[in-house]
Amino acid sequence: MKHVYNLTIAGLAFIAASIPQRTSAQCTCSSGLPATAINQSISIAPTNASTLTFNFQQFDPTIGDLCSVRIRDTISGISTSSALNSGPDSTAFLFQLTLSSKVTGPGINISKVFTKTYGYDTLAPYGVPGYKIVYGPDNIFTNNKGSGSTGGDPGYIGLGIVPVVYTVSGGLITLDGGANDTTTIVTTISGKVGLTYWWCPSVPLASTISNFSAFKKDNQVMLQWYAANDQKDINYEIQYSKNGTDYQPVGTVPSNIATAGTVTQYQYQYNTSPSDVGEIYFRIKRTDGSGNINYSMIKVVNLNAVQRIGIQTYPNPIVKTVMVQFDENQNGNFILELVSLTGQVIQQKSVILSGGNLAKFDLETRPITGLYILRAKNVANNKQYVTKVMIN
Repeated sequence: MKHVYNLTIAGLAFIAASIPQRTSAQCTCSSGLPATAINQSISIAPTNASTLTFNFQQFDPTIGDLCSVRIRDTISGISTSSALNSGPDSTAFLFQLTLSSKVTGPGINISKVFTKTYGYDTLAPYGVPGYKIVYGPDNIFTNNKGSGSTGGDPGYIGLGIVPVVYTVSGGLITLDGGANDTTTIVTTISGKVGLTYWWCPSVPLASTISNFSAFKKDNQVMLQWYAANDQKDINYEIQYSKNGTDYQPVGTVPSNIATAGTVTQYQYQYNTSPSDVGEIYFRIKRTDGSGNINYSMIKVVNLNAVQRIGIQTYPNPIVKTVMVQFDENQNGNFILELVSLTGQVIQQKSVILSGGNLAKFDLETRPITGLYILRAKNVANNKQYVTKVMIN
């Protein structure tokens, strides 16, 4: 049995302007308002090509904080398949056409499979009129829609481009009739691929809540945050959501009375249930004795993914000194670096952590006001942790 595949996908027609859109928000900002959407789309002109890379613009971190990304595709595929009997006898064949299309980007994989059956058809012996047959052109899929989402994956953040790859593969196989056949398919793909960023304004957290982190550990989610100058009658309510929009309380933590000018650390352990799958969302609601309410930023934990340890900083914006906090306790030598958006290392400092998660970074000279990257590198394994900081 011999199969010849001639499959491919499409040429670029245009990239739509990246403008804010009113679209169903995928996340909620710390203010409680839905995030703003920026949409991009690339058209696929009818063509034959098995792989195509779409270069979308990255999210510009100077305009705000990226909280969610969604890729959508709307694709049509028309296939023409041919088969011939390479054997010496007339044979009734049953064929199946299978096409697999895939869209991949950082943290996103959209896969779809389409099938169509042809036959039974009797083909004459090889070389005798009637030994060949052509099926199609047939619309194997028409305006088929796919979608995939991820959180604020760093692969989408920057001032360059982020590649999204579309591939299509497959073939015509014999379900019945033996192995004496040769098949060929030609598939024409058209449609469009779109990318949406949801972002929130880059504003410092309320002075009452800072450095909020959430990470999974075994069957639990560990929450941690800091609060300054807490007094009595302040209550912290841990809120949880399965969709990033509808929140419900899952626990409370009373405040510790703190001396003016000090910072208090708070922790809460959330025990996951069997109904918790995929991404779950957390935020902290702070209520003071007068009934005033503030919310923390929202943290997303993907229970199905390998936990990526991250870092956070406070205060942010930075004036002279910044505290760097890891999501988990660390051991070893680390290099802290302040890096410009063009990749230039502005300043660095070596620190040693022994079962702790906090490191102090003093700015020796004050850089120009603006947005920077703070990077922590583990000297032993070169593992890196990054976050954005603003210099005032």
